[in-house]
Amino acid sequence: MSNFTITILPKKYFAHGRMRLNTQLSQFLENAMRINLNGLILGFALLVSLSLSAQNVQRNYKVLFNGEDIGWLRLEADKAGSKVNLQLTSEIKTKIVFPVTVVAKEFSTFEDGKLIYSSQFRTTNGTTKLDKQTKLVGDRYVVSEDGEKEELSFASIYATILCLYFQEPVNLETVYCEKRSSVSNIKKTKDGGYEIKFSNGNSNCFYYEDGVCTKVKIEHLFYQAEIVFSP
Repeated sequence: MSNFTITILPKKYFAHGRMRLNTQLSQFLENAMRINLNGLILGFALLVSLSLSAQNVQRNYKVLFNGEDIGWLRLEADKAGSKVNLQLTSEIKTKIVFPVTVVAKEFSTFEDGKLIYSSQFRTTNGTTKLDKQTKLVGDRYVVSEDGEKEELSFASIYATILCLYFQEPVNLETVYCEKRSSVSNIKKTKDGGYEIKFSNGNSNCFYYEDGVCTKVKIEHLFYQAEIVFSP
């Protein structure tokens, strides 16, 4: 989910007795749309803004692993004038040998269709695992994480992965992955989904019905999971 982190232990960790939870749920969220020459991404950002006919939109999802409900995902969009705020909050609880709770928060602010600020924050059993911000400073984006700053090479981002929960990404070819500060291709699948493959071999695939994101399939090297719309 760019990327957002679900915490599922690979089977090989059972054999070695290693119980470390590496959240993949943030993988849902670390993607951001990057501008291209034909202006499709700008158009997508404007469509997202226009689709928010109400001042506040909320959507709820549940997280499934092997058919078991292990957590929830709540998305919210607020529109006020030229600004749109998108927020995601999630919690996943599982137990292998000991209980593990993963809490993730994602936030993006757009002004006139352009990203001006975003943040990612994730904890595992209360310990911070991710704390990253992207901010538009002048005509460039600056990424801050672990006390270090990185300036991105491009000047415009018109959507983050959170937008995919509010608008189907028709005609888009690339997404910006915030967690890795890199761009990944987005490909339409035979079953009607929109697949994003990452450099580590993992992928997320988004599905829509009547313009609403109904499911996100997570394909990890060691497991599979789903985020399912829960109206």
